[in-house]
Amino acid sequence: MSVDLDSIRLELIGDDERGFDFLKPDELEPLTELTLPTRGILSAYLDISPEQVATGKVRLKLKDMARTWYERITDKQERRAFENELARIERYLMYELKEPGRSLVIFTGEPANLWRVYRIPVRIRTRLVWDDRPYLRPLLTVMDEYERFGVVLTTREEARFFLFYLGEIAEYSFALHDYVPNRHKAGGWSQARYQRHVDDHAMHHFRSVAEVAARLAERDNWQRIVLMGTEENVAQVRDYLPKALQQRIAGELPASITDNLNVIRDKVRALAQEIERQIEAERVDQVITAAEKGQNGVLGYADVLMAVQQQRVALLVVPEGLEHPGWECSQCAGLVADILEKPPESCPYCGGILTEVEDVVDLAMQKVLSTGGTVEILRGPMKDVFRERGLIGALLRY
Repeated sequence: MSVDLDSIRLELIGDDERGFDFLKPDELEPLTELTLPTRGILSAYLDISPEQVATGKVRLKLKDMARTWYERITDKQERRAFENELARIERYLMYELKEPGRSLVIFTGEPANLWRVYRIPVRIRTRLVWDDRPYLRPLLTVMDEYERFGVVLTTREEARFFLFYLGEIAEYSFALHDYVPNRHKAGGWSQARYQRHVDDHAMHHFRSVAEVAARLAERDNWQRIVLMGTEENVAQVRDYLPKALQQRIAGELPASITDNLNVIRDKVRALAQEIERQIEAERVDQVITAAEKGQNGVLGYADVLMAVQQQRVALLVVPEGLEHPGWECSQCAGLVADILEKPPESCPYCGGILTEVEDVVDLAMQKVLSTGGTVEILRGPMKDVFRERGLIGALLRY
């Protein structure tokens, strides 16, 4: 069969429509290339949970963060530009934010004709950044860490397709409905001949389901696949998938074709969390074992930040919510954590001038991603285990 992928959309369907944005890296590519001659772009990451929105705390937090920037901006013209961009965000919160959610990300900059709003279904630390370019680091870090699960739910006659990402699920507008005769003998057909006729229709349907799944997996970067339905129907679709996609199958779950979106989401979410906990445990064990044996693993701020500076980090492991103040070198961009009794007089890497930063962990994650490394943020039980063993760790390339 031939499917027009351009006509297939992602839609949130069900009793909790919230309109989250399932971003792909290429959608942010224009923003990664955007730079102004001077500061003129405001990036806001805001908590829009129901309690924050209902009580107005989200707007109060925005004002508090803006006050800090007011103290830093001394040029009158630049301050007016900052106020204009801040006002655009405030108007959006007052008049256009219709439903609460989890995180709201806004990039605004009139000189660049920039206004982008994203609703992200995971918590991202609240912050406000005024710079010559969009502050993408937190968004890219989240996108890098979460895997994209393609979900296929099928019967012998119907199939539905979904994308599970960032803890939420969306349904593709395209669904398959193929006619398959019932299994009862009709007319003068022999039982065996009629059964072959029924099975041929069903096999055609399963091949079609597998074809659509394969094409969506390629287009939308399904990193893992979940098959849902009865054991018999799931096995048929699995067998028709290309071998490469069979290796991406994360699980097979029972489900009814009439299950609503929330039921399907909860089943896939439980599977994804189980997989993530296993991955976290494996990676924590790898880092601790490698560090203790003096191999390609390091623990603690000093050794990890040294490896980040040397661009040797293949995998950075960080407990969720970990923050630590420190310094960044204005010359080599090296990072130093505030772990000594006395602040360092100069950059330990190049002797350059150090500038205070609120969070060296955040900067380290971005540096690792920009040099082709991976970041694992621990959210499960291993988070507490890792905090006791050095707070932060890494596997090294060499």
